[in-house]
Amino acid sequence: MRVRRFLAALSILLLASGATDGVAAENTAAAETRPADAAGTDGGPVTDDFLRGYIVSYLEQVYHLGRETLRVAVEGGVVTLSGTVGTPEDIDRIVAEVGTLRGVERVVNRLEVDETGGTRRWRTWTEWLRPPPGRKTVRFPAGDLFAAPLADQKQPRFHTTWQRWRTGSGSFDIASVGFGENFGLVRWPRGHAGDGWQIGISGAVFAIFNLDTPSLDLLNADYYVGFPISYRSGGWSGRLRLFHQSSHLGDEFLLQPQDTQPVPLAPRINLSYEAVEALGSYERDGGRLYFGGTHIVTVDPAGLGRNRLQAGAEFRGNPIHWRTSRFIAGLDVEAWNETGWDRDWSAKTGLLFRSPYGDARSIQLLLEYYNGHAPHGQFFQVEVTYFGLGIAYAF
Repeated sequence: MRVRRFLAALSILLLASGATDGVAAENTAAAETRPADAAGTDGGPVTDDFLRGYIVSYLEQVYHLGRETLRVAVEGGVVTLSGTVGTPEDIDRIVAEVGTLRGVERVVNRLEVDETGGTRRWRTWTEWLRPPPGRKTVRFPAGDLFAAPLADQKQPRFHTTWQRWRTGSGSFDIASVGFGENFGLVRWPRGHAGDGWQIGISGAVFAIFNLDTPSLDLLNADYYVGFPISYRSGGWSGRLRLFHQSSHLGDEFLLQPQDTQPVPLAPRINLSYEAVEALGSYERDGGRLYFGGTHIVTVDPAGLGRNRLQAGAEFRGNPIHWRTSRFIAGLDVEAWNETGWDRDWSAKTGLLFRSPYGDARSIQLLLEYYNGHAPHGQFFQVEVTYFGLGIAYAF
């Protein structure tokens, strides 16, 4: 019997390994050729004409920059780049990648940021890949086409935040943590970089702890899983997602009533629901406005309000500090008919520090303020005001 189980497990592992190799091979075919691997691969001398032709082709394929936008000149291995691109990050990335080519002695950078377009789009996608030959889709794309609202307390993200709560029970130090991410499954690119459709999956856990108790009591944990469909066209973007959320009170909160808590001791209920959310946004010159709502389809316990409205504004400044950081700010306002359409205000501001190598990793150092009904589980009837300091992580 044990041998049979071992053989079955071994077969499953072999099948999984074969599937992984197939996906890896397909992803390799889908990705653009890196410049360091393409020029002069036969080991022979790299001529100026060959180098210029390859650089022009690479920039057209990867960055969608035509000859009328970006000009390339090569003389004696010295590459001169001139013209306009969309962002300062593009300048850094293009110059760095061209400099890795075999045969390039030096890169003369005369590139400028195009200020005539009027609309500066947010790079919510990590890398823009064209579909492999014969296909119209990109599998497992990095990033998303819709930027999750910065000040929304329940967007899937990794963060660690200290908060100073003030409720009817007094003032308390609270630790708020989140573990979550959006993962792209399939993307249908359109004509311009950033435009298209994308389907993904997302999940998150949000938990709060009372730091003023001896055992750092867990007050509440919310579990979330969703399926977003996002769309982008120029400065317009939107997201439709079906999601599930369930909330659970902490054991210490229920079993240690002698501890003073920021929320009143409440009997445990099985608070869970499935909902549909629709958000749309427009961005221009670093500013962004968004609006939408959520409708709860099924809920336990029955009888809770099913409609929520949401609106907000955000701003992203130009890169500063060697182009690796930028100022960011966001305001989010929500109202739920269960709480009489009272407005819940959330604001965040701070600095975003990204990797200088142009990959997806970044850290956000944020100050935040909240005033309204507690955005955690069955504490939604508790009115709270807090300010906090936190760090958010993007991988």
